[in-house]
Amino acid sequence: MKVMIDFLYTFLNFLQPGILWPELEPYRPMLVIAILAAISALVWRRAEYSRLGQFSHPAFLFMTVFIAVQVLSVYYSGVSSMFKEFERWHVPLLFAAISLMLINNAPALKRYVWGMMVGSMVVILFGLYAVYAELPNAVGGRAGAYGMYENHNDYTFIIVMVLPFLFFFWSRHARGLRRLFLGVSVLACVAGVLFSLSRGGMLALILEIALIVMWTRSGIKRVAAIVVLSIVGGGAAAYQWAVREESQSNYTAAVAQYERIELWKAGLAMIKAHPFLGVGSRRFGEFSQQYGEISGDNRGKNAHNTYVDIAATSGLIGLLSFLLFLRSVIRELRVRMTVAGYEWMDSIRLAALISLCTIMFRALLDVKSHDWSFYILASIAIVYGALRRHLEARNAATQSMSSAGESQKTMPNAGVAGQY
Repeated sequence: MKVMIDFLYTFLNFLQPGILWPELEPYRPMLVIAILAAISALVWRRAEYSRLGQFSHPAFLFMTVFIAVQVLSVYYSGVSSMFKEFERWHVPLLFAAISLMLINNAPALKRYVWGMMVGSMVVILFGLYAVYAELPNAVGGRAGAYGMYENHNDYTFIIVMVLPFLFFFWSRHARGLRRLFLGVSVLACVAGVLFSLSRGGMLALILEIALIVMWTRSGIKRVAAIVVLSIVGGGAAAYQWAVREESQSNYTAAVAQYERIELWKAGLAMIKAHPFLGVGSRRFGEFSQQYGEISGDNRGKNAHNTYVDIAATSGLIGLLSFLLFLRSVIRELRVRMTVAGYEWMDSIRLAALISLCTIMFRALLDVKSHDWSFYILASIAIVYGALRRHLEARNAATQSMSSAGESQKTMPNAGVAGQY
């Protein structure tokens, strides 16, 4: 149990057992696994590097500031409202903190990522099954899962988050049954976006594949792949648009664009009126009609843009801390692993970087500042950076000792001289 707790922690986090099996919800299964993970980290897991350095990492600090601003943004409603926001927002921060304590070496990082991949695939496959079995989760025949990923648009977030990890492990680091599982999972992710009928999800998928091509191919292979992607991606996008409008004829792309612009204008008005702490975390829909002409279908909805929603509900302070948080994660993920034998860690780095860039784009068309992807990718980035620096320092020390040994071999009299 204590060996596999890093796998189980992310696996169960994405599986969401209390939602998948409602009868378990009273027992708070994720709270139980979080406590077990924390105990395991503190009692049995001594890190190979300084944990203090992880918690002082700019990404973790800006994440903490962002979440603190969400709590402070509802100050005008009193302490009880602030406490409710803390109950809502402390969860991703606690998840990241336990993750940083739990991953104490390179093998633990690999198990942690595998847990994320397997847990995410349960959700993705459930969404596909919901379409096949015509479950209520597949509203209007659009793929959707449960919990955080019940909505068909939200469902595409978990797909674009995990797809790069699945692809790189399949193409570089897996054999046998694991390779088969990963290959099927990659195909399931593509199918999930298609069956979701999410236009934003399709654009994000095309962008993600383009990033994978750009950062893994060069020369004529890159050019050929981009040409093929342009043709296939354009056809897939046209198909997605056509099928979506056929299944929901009263909600065309033009209507969706109009409604988003309507909400964004209201968000900008909120920012002008409350530039520092906004109108209050998660209160966009509650106040939107006071800041613009909101049509009936849009009343009560969020801003349909993560960045506009953050700025409108927690002010420019909230937006700045969120952007600095993302910037810190990207800066860490841009540094390559150079130590031989740890190529799989560089694959994790590149997968996380591509995943985050895609999620940031996807967030332009939906509100998901609370999505797990931001916080697990940040945890992976911080741990990757700590491990990379530790392994590089150990490698440098080993090379230095080897060089010193070689120098002594070339000086046969040095040992005799040293005795006198």
